[in-house]
Amino acid sequence: MAVMSRSRTVIYIALGICAGALLSMLCVPLETGCGVDSYVHVGTKRKTSAVDMIDYGTDENGNQLNDEDFEPVLMTVNRPVVKKDIDRQRLIRMRYISSELSIKEKLFVGVMVSREEIDLESTTVGINKTLSHYVSKLVFFTKTNSEQSLSGMTIIAFPGEQVNVRMFQIWKYIYEHHGSDYDWFLVIQDDTYIYGDVFMEFLGHMSVGRDLYMGIPIHEAEMDVTFCSRDAGYMLSRNLLAKVGPYWEDCMRKSWNNVPDLEFGRCIQDHSNSHCSTNYEGSTFYAYDFEDKVLTDKEKNDADFQQALAIHHVMDTRTMYKLHKYFSERSLSQTLKQIAELQQNIEEISAYAPGGKSKLTWPVGVQGPFKTTSRFDVMGWEYFSMTHLYGLDDYEPKSPLIGANKQDIDEILTTTMARLNELHGNIYMLGRLVNGYRRFDPNRGMEYTLDMELKLHGDKREILKRVHLLRPLNKVEIVFMPYVTEYTQVTIIVPVVSGSQEQVRVFLDNYARICLETRDKSAVMLIFVYTPTEAMTMATEDIYSANKGYVSYLERKYPGSHLSWISVKTSLPSPIAIMDVVSKKFASDTLFLFTNANMEIAAEFLNRVRMNTIAGWQVFFPIPFSQYDPKIIYADLPNPNRIDISKTAGHFDTYLFEHASFYNSDYMNARKLWDEKHPGSETDHIQSDLDLFEMFLSTKLHTFRAVDPALKLHYHQRICQPSLKEEQYQRCLEGRAVGLASKAQLAMLVLEQQQKLAAEKGNI
Repeated sequence: MAVMSRSRTVIYIALGICAGALLSMLCVPLETGCGVDSYVHVGTKRKTSAVDMIDYGTDENGNQLNDEDFEPVLMTVNRPVVKKDIDRQRLIRMRYISSELSIKEKLFVGVMVSREEIDLESTTVGINKTLSHYVSKLVFFTKTNSEQSLSGMTIIAFPGEQVNVRMFQIWKYIYEHHGSDYDWFLVIQDDTYIYGDVFMEFLGHMSVGRDLYMGIPIHEAEMDVTFCSRDAGYMLSRNLLAKVGPYWEDCMRKSWNNVPDLEFGRCIQDHSNSHCSTNYEGSTFYAYDFEDKVLTDKEKNDADFQQALAIHHVMDTRTMYKLHKYFSERSLSQTLKQIAELQQNIEEISAYAPGGKSKLTWPVGVQGPFKTTSRFDVMGWEYFSMTHLYGLDDYEPKSPLIGANKQDIDEILTTTMARLNELHGNIYMLGRLVNGYRRFDPNRGMEYTLDMELKLHGDKREILKRVHLLRPLNKVEIVFMPYVTEYTQVTIIVPVVSGSQEQVRVFLDNYARICLETRDKSAVMLIFVYTPTEAMTMATEDIYSANKGYVSYLERKYPGSHLSWISVKTSLPSPIAIMDVVSKKFASDTLFLFTNANMEIAAEFLNRVRMNTIAGWQVFFPIPFSQYDPKIIYADLPNPNRIDISKTAGHFDTYLFEHASFYNSDYMNARKLWDEKHPGSETDHIQSDLDLFEMFLSTKLHTFRAVDPALKLHYHQRICQPSLKEEQYQRCLEGRAVGLASKAQLAMLVLEQQQKLAAEKGNI
């Protein structure tokens, strides 16, 4: 049985093989190539081209050839398999997500200025001060080009006295330069006051994407045109501006009426079939005529005045400021009332929440305190009195209450006394502050606890009260910053003085490894500083000859590298004195990094320099991590020859200001302003590295100073020039002392020295 079973299995396999062979034989004559044509080439042993047609041609004797005269050969070497390339369109992303999602700014406001000159007392300046921080863009359109430009104001001039022409020119400018950037466009006169907070809330309830021409409508029956009066201002949506914008110039040529508002409304009606309206989606544009009126209680109680979005015919700046004060106080009062109502609702609802009212935090509605998860998260309290702060840092357990800290405590005490007298009928006077505590809570803000000794008016009794206060964190705001990239070339300026030649060699080696080998976009200029004595012997004995030769070697090793050096003779190698020489040799758009040879080059730090330094906007003064004296910290340990960020290896040196990055144009402008404020000799007042920092502080540029963990400095002994100002000299000595080692390490060193002295005395 077993033999028969095996034979049946073999029979079935044989039958399958035969059936497959038969089917393949049937397939060959029906389809020539049978699936091979797509990836093989059919050729012949004859020296002929590939067979592409049915006509086989003739032989040398003229006889007709057929397929039997050819022997097919598969040729796959000269024609490899070709994969089909699927053409896919590359998705190009926008630089900003707002561009990709077509998110626009909310409101553009244009102001038609009627005065010839803009001065500080004009209503134009009043509009700029009261409205500019609410709207997205504010532009003033004047009749004449003014030589005096006021700071913070965008002024565009359209000369001419024809009101029609000037109005269409303004709208043509808006359409061509800002037509696709904003959702709404508002044009007002320079005697119109608008409270921006209420107006932006008004726009927040309106849908974009509709054709809207909004203002105070006036109907002209003869021409059957409904237009908006420009006295209170009028507003266009982006969709309507896109439809009518291309026809502004044509409408300007065809305008004949001496009423520009009518011509403007007629142009809109002709090209979009839209007319002026005062209502849209339940929102109404209210205006109030303030001509020949003053701000009295009667006006404040007027319903039309209360609901007005635009108040026109405000003839002087003082009245405009009074209006702004009134509406700001009204808005603040409404906000405080809403906060009180919300707090009351929270207290009522909390009774039904898990935990009841006992889980309610103070102040009501403010996020609860930060909860620690381990002993490392515990936030300490700072103790303070009326005169001193305790525990502010590890170096000074007791420090005087000055500067911003004093301003903070004084404000807290003033607020506390005002609130206590408000609650208890003005009966308290401040005796003294017994105890004061404060700490910063990342969830809530700055918390204060005060133990106060209070005196009663007309009474000798003293009362002790404990008060808790909270200075909450404000709403996070996005600060506008110009766009910068990490592809800007950084020019590193390195002053070299006598005694630092060996460190320069180490610096260049690191620079070659980090920047030259990776082709980083950077350049180095070494400034070899010679004293008058060293300069006299430079021809015979150059103290920097080895460094100059090594620079030449690196230039040959790395073709295309930007390495250079210059020699400077000065007895006071301050940053400003050196930059005065260097800035003249570079273009105005050069990005400088002023540093020294003790720095460890790091690509991360160079990228941070590129991102934190913005031409015409911001300069960068990083705080480096300075290594302690290796002879002290590694007295009993092997030197690792690297800098690790730890409290035993070094500290972030807030005394150093010699590391800075800035653009050449910003330096030259700041230098010019510095000379105007400090007339006299060019160098006798410029000796400290702090002068460079103070020079930029005197400008309108942002001065950004922050700790940078990628900027590490090898230890070097700081030299304090006796010719420095007394304050700067003392600061230099203090920085040199702090940079030796930590207090614990110095204490151990002193203890070891005392023990050695005691042992020597015992042996004697």
